[in-house]
Amino acid sequence: MNDSWIAIADRRGLKQLVLETSHALPFLLKRANRENAECFWAVLEPRHAQFIQRLRRLGNPISALRWLEYLAIDLGRVSPCESHLRLWFPDDVTIPDRRDRDWSS
Repeated sequence: MNDSWIAIADRRGLKQLVLETSHALPFLLKRANRENAECFWAVLEPRHAQFIQRLRRLGNPISALRWLEYLAIDLGRVSPCESHLRLWFPDDVTIPDRRDRDWSS
């Protein structure tokens, strides 16, 4: 069974990946805001989440972020739409949000 995860990332890669709970999201949104990072959600298979967490713990945060984007069944930003944060992800990583769907209107 797949789980929903909440992540924080910035230009240095994946900073945090935790299982989504009612308590996790508000905490991680505040942390992301403090650290000028992006907060987003991802749906992952448990084995993929373990692999990504292991990469991050072993000091490979950019690889962890790239693998998260590649292995996620679905993902998107949870930062407020009015956020004026400039995105600092590596060039080959794209995390979609509602603003990315404006072209279809």
